[in-house]
Amino acid sequence: MKIIDLTDYYTEYLANNGDLGTYEKSYPALFNHYFKYWADRIKPVAKISKAEISNRVKLITDSLNYLELKFNMAGFDIANLKIVLFVGVNKTNGHAFKDGDEYIVWLPIETYFSRQLCDVFISHEIGHALHYMSSEDFYFNDLSEKLTVSRQLVTEGLATFLSMKILNIGEGEALWADYLSREDKERWLSQCLLERKTLNKFVLDNFNKNDSRIGLFYANDPDNIYYFRAGYYVGLKLIEEVSAATKIGLSELLEMPRLTLDKLIFELLIN
Repeated sequence: MKIIDLTDYYTEYLANNGDLGTYEKSYPALFNHYFKYWADRIKPVAKISKAEISNRVKLITDSLNYLELKFNMAGFDIANLKIVLFVGVNKTNGHAFKDGDEYIVWLPIETYFSRQLCDVFISHEIGHALHYMSSEDFYFNDLSEKLTVSRQLVTEGLATFLSMKILNIGEGEALWADYLSREDKERWLSQCLLERKTLNKFVLDNFNKNDSRIGLFYANDPDNIYYFRAGYYVGLKLIEEVSAATKIGLSELLEMPRLTLDKLIFELLIN
């Protein structure tokens, strides 16, 4: 993989001189995308020391080296995939965006604090890039498309499924890594399982909606799964069912056209 490290720009221009504008000029396309879709410009960029930056970058780099081997073992050549490291506003773990003809994985380093979290969540974000490269209809070009429940359901479910298979881990770890304690993870999974039918109906009723108030893919309220990433759980379960029914591999799942996969998912929700 090809790492683009913007953290020196952060230290030189923002941390030392408070110059956000020059920091953003280190990669305008990235920051335009980041602040348009994922982060509020009003929120301050995270404060992180040079020593801590070095620790986080090493943690992420070590994980990336490991993940390249794991993806290669699964038949994915990601040697030319670009990964951008930068300091953001502590809002999200990353995603992938289109820059010209390429899909670039972006990772805000302030959100990565353990090796387990790096392995699980970075493989998830790599999964998004591979998915968009294989089936561009799942990418988004405006906020309405980004928020569409059906698109999020498939892309997040598939990225989680890919991470689970690549790393050979269980669903709880694939969904949360060590962000939650084991007890909290088990409690959340039990609640999702208990509410599965109701969650499926809620997703079905909102399948084509793009209302920002729908909280299925947020992590805002740990006491309410409808606002604490339950959409990832539903998406993973549906992708598992599609995989079992079609008996196709990971590459074929990634390549499946949006109309086809959306139809399969919709039919599963109805039934």
